[in-house]
Formats: sequence, C-alpha cells, structure tokens
Amino acid sequence: MKDIWDSLKGSPIWMFVAAAIVALLLWQNKTLNTAVPADYRAYIPLVAVAIMVFMLARIAGTIASSASSRRERRRELARMRLTKLYRPMLTLFNEQHMTTCSSSLAPYVKDRVRNAWKALRRRRGGLQKMLIAWQALGDRQISTSAEMEYGSTFPLSQIKTLVRASPDCADGKLLNLVRQADRSHYEDHPQYCEVTDAEYALAEHIFAEHERLSALSERW
Repeated sequence: MKDIWDSLKGSPIWMFVAAAIVALLLWQNKTLNTAVPADYRAYIPLVAVAIMVFMLARIAGTIASSASSRRERRRELARMRLTKLYRPMLTLFNEQHMTTCSSSLAPYVKDRVRNAWKALRRRRGGLQKMLIAWQALGDRQISTSAEMEYGSTFPLSQIKTLVRASPDCADGKLLNLVRQADRSHYEDHPQYCEVTDAEYALAEHIFAEHERLSALSERW
C-alpha cells in the first residue's frame, strides 16, 4: 500500500481529482451552477462524468503500474537469492548425498487417543488442556533422522562460505538455521556421517526455498 500511495502522490492525478470536485460542485450546487453561462450549463454533467472516468482510469493505471513494479522487484530479488545462494547450496547435495529415515511413534488411532488422554490427565488449565489433547489426536509423532550416505560430511562449511559471500541475499530464517546447525556440532557431537536435527532442518529449508524461488523467478 505504501508503494501505491507514493506513486499516487507523485502523479498529476490530484489535478484531475480537483477538476472532478469542481465539476461536481458546479453540477450539484445551484448557486455555483448559475455562475456558469446558460449556454454551457447543459454540458456540466457530461464534463463531470468525463473527468471522473478519466480520473478513475488514471488511478487504476497507477495502481496497476505500481503492482507490476513491485512484482518485478520481487522476481529480481528471488532470482538474485536463487542464483547466489540457494542454487549453489542445493548443488552441494549432488555430490554429498543425504538419506533420511522416518518413523511414527503414534501410528495408530489408539496410540493417539492414549496420548490425548495423558495430556488431559497431566496438564492443568481447561482450555489449554483441551487444545493440547486435540492436537495429540492428530499427531502421529513422526521422527525423522538423516545421515550422509556417501561423498562427505554434511556440507555446513560450504554453506557458511556461500552465506558469507552473499550476506545481502540471506534471509533471517536461513541465518538462524545456519547458526543452529553450527551450534549443534558443539552440543550433539555427531559422528562422521550423522546429520543433526538442526542440519536436517537447514537442508529442508534449502530444498523448499529453492523450489519456491525457482517458481517465483520464472513466473510472469
């Protein structure tokens, strides 16, 4: 909205707004209407409508142009982030292959009902307890683990190098995930091929953001 307002402020549209107001006053106000020569009074409604139509068309055109410019800026930013960060990061996993394994701790309805009942018995607070229990009914408690199958260890050092090389393209979520993945090495002490939960979350973000930015940068 701010971009649209700035575009309208810098546009001569306000001249047409003023002209439309004057035409409407001449049309609707009898005192002002008599100030116009009688030969031209019949044209006042036509002039007022024409000015208003032209004014609305200019406003619509300005809004459309501003929206188009905003979309183009978003596409350009998406292309820059894609080419400088997310595409190079994704290619790191072509030679360093990561495999995942998922398991469910509550695969059956009876397991989820038991978890919901435990939440009702252990927690205090009526509304919060009911919400936790309701969530437990749909939570299959899926646990995912990952490891590097071949190639090398998780490419965290290369990812950090790419982020340092293009800090203007790094979003806050990426920076936070990189920090968490780096800290997980000191806290979890993974073995050679193991992938920490924080590293897996970082990889998931890279894959998802690469797909989103690719679609955004190619959209017309």
